[in-house]
Amino acid sequence: MQYHPPSHPLSHHEILGLAAPFARRGRHVDLPASQRLERRLAFKEVPGPDGLQEGLRLENPASGRYLLTRTLTRPDGLQVELQTAGADPAVLLARLDTVAPTSQWHTGPGFVLAIGMRLEPAGTSAAADAPLRTLATKLELHCDALRLRLQVPVTPGIPAEVELEAPLGDVHELPEDLLAVLGQGWSSLWRVGPGWRGSFRLPRREPARSEHARRQMERAAAHLAATLAEPPAQFHARLASQRWKVAVRRCVPLLTVAALIGASLAVPSFEIAQNSVFRMLLFNAPPLLLALGLCLQELPRFELPRRPRPSTAASWRSAAAAIQPPG
Repeated sequence: MQYHPPSHPLSHHEILGLAAPFARRGRHVDLPASQRLERRLAFKEVPGPDGLQEGLRLENPASGRYLLTRTLTRPDGLQVELQTAGADPAVLLARLDTVAPTSQWHTGPGFVLAIGMRLEPAGTSAAADAPLRTLATKLELHCDALRLRLQVPVTPGIPAEVELEAPLGDVHELPEDLLAVLGQGWSSLWRVGPGWRGSFRLPRREPARSEHARRQMERAAAHLAATLAEPPAQFHARLASQRWKVAVRRCVPLLTVAALIGASLAVPSFEIAQNSVFRMLLFNAPPLLLALGLCLQELPRFELPRRPRPSTAASWRSAAAAIQPPG
């Protein structure tokens, strides 16, 4: 869907028309929170199940096109959104009712996972009774002192962005392979400002992308909860073999380049026939390698990681500062 800047603010007549299907459901416009210039209507929050607060936001970014967002807020402040787009606000409101608020949360010992979703027709029909599919958009995990976010890109073939942070600023050192030990496409973490960044490889097509993202974030939730509940040294003791596998995997790009350089230096010592296929492959190796690199989901990192070793810190929190940071 192509969006265009709004041509004029929402008029009172338009507001009454747009709010009608919501008013019939007991949802009333929150005028102070609405933005008429941006053609955005906010509706007053209503209580939901399990202490949740449910808010609605209707946007009209283009003529005849609407985006409806449901925001659920937990008592602790964690929020999650469900979005759907189409031409009829009444149909969009009915779509939201097909997704139970409780289905957007996954809780366990020591963690809460919020699963942002997007609803869209499974086929070409936009009718009210058309079958729908639910796609993951943004998954946010709250686990002890850490917050982990995974943004699922809309573009196929692009890895998801991973952000990890400690909102209270009391966690300063984390192992670079904290998530990479899970395998399944998790990259190592690198420090960016006060937090950490990484990536996560996803299947190219939906609904496999959303299902895989959700399943692996649930694994990450249990993994982080178990890791943060024990001393830092236990991370290495419990996952030493996985850490070494990650270290070897991180060396592969650099070792591949070194092997190619070594092979190119050794070529003159071999007698290769003028019409040999091997000679043709060597001559075309640079463009072939460039084409291969462009086919990768993300550019490789050329690095020699530090040797995995146990941390000597007493706690993940900065109050018990590490004598030696984790590897």
